[in-house]
Amino acid sequence: MKKTIALVLALLLMLALCACGGEKVDPAVGTWEIRSMTSGEETLSVDEVPALKNYIVIELKADGTGTITSGGETLPLTWDDATITVEGDPANYKVSGDELTITSGQLSFVLARR
Repeated sequence: MKKTIALVLALLLMLALCACGGEKVDPAVGTWEIRSMTSGEETLSVDEVPALKNYIVIELKADGTGTITSGGETLPLTWDDATITVEGDPANYKVSGDELTITSGQLSFVLARR
């Protein structure tokens, strides 16, 4: 009888653990810092211009909000699965591994996960 009860409890525990699969976190969620910026044909990277390091930092929260800090000024933003919007101006983005690329017109920013 004890073995049967132990087996039933073990099965119930396994079912409970399977039911707690958890929520998937969007790969864009996190804090990102500038690695390079491109305007037209010209690209500047943090390696070439160390002053760029931490010049642009973006925090994307799971609720679709966040902040962008640029040159010491912090602004709120909103984001969804394709765009980041700051002060009503949307920009497209994509995440590839630990790299976030934001494109708006001729400007492109590559940020790395912090």
